[in-house]
Amino acid sequence: MSLMKIMVAGIVELSLMDYPSSPALVIFVPGCPFRCPMCQNWSILEAKPEHEKELDEFLSKVRVALDTVDAVKVSGGEPTLYPEFLLRLSEFCRDHGLLFGFDTNGYFPDVVKALLGRVNLVSVDVKAAFNDPVLYSRIIGIDKGMEAINRLKETLRMLFLSNVYVDVRTTLIPTVNDGEGCMKNIGESLTRLGYVDKALKGEASYTLQELEPSLAWKEEVKRLRRPTLEEMMKAGESVGLPRVYIRKADVGFMIGLEELKKREARKVDLI
Repeated sequence: MSLMKIMVAGIVELSLMDYPSSPALVIFVPGCPFRCPMCQNWSILEAKPEHEKELDEFLSKVRVALDTVDAVKVSGGEPTLYPEFLLRLSEFCRDHGLLFGFDTNGYFPDVVKALLGRVNLVSVDVKAAFNDPVLYSRIIGIDKGMEAINRLKETLRMLFLSNVYVDVRTTLIPTVNDGEGCMKNIGESLTRLGYVDKALKGEASYTLQELEPSLAWKEEVKRLRRPTLEEMMKAGESVGLPRVYIRKADVGFMIGLEELKKREARKVDLI
């Protein structure tokens, strides 16, 4: 029996919104090197004593919830703060015939590298334009924008060369990171890092996520508004990449930009 201790802040036994095309069990871990003011999981930014669990006991509880899912996803917080837990969980998923994935802000590329070959999906947050470290610092809440961008680029470059499905995501914040220049730079930067070749093989996607101000950590974000569908579609066009998706509460978890354009065109035809 393992006596390994892990840090777990919560679990969702069935989610249809965290693992593309698969029902998933989602594990939330506490702690993060960033302090993003728009973070929805701000209550678990710090690891606390009550989050500590014993690994085998935790996995025995997870085991009873596996009949309804095809995948396990680790979110946070920042999962790559816990490389040994991710490794053990990947082995657990392999043994139970489950897909395994995790979210990351890309700040710890060495941890991601060590898990290649053991993970099926990595969802990577891109906060803003790669050529704007000041804005990046503002969005991650710490004055390390350039370092965060460089580490993110290393993570993405490596993932685009791997056999892992890469789900790149940007939360669209009106008037902050939604400008045409910002989106265009994200698209051009991802292209240089290898996104397009990966996407054309069906192994990568880029998702624009809707900001939910009411759930944000900081008051200045709570005063903002959600982006409109029109704004999200415009941003998706500006990024100029294949396989662009929209995640919006009143639209769906991961709806293709081209499909949305067809839907909107049909609405115009009916007027």
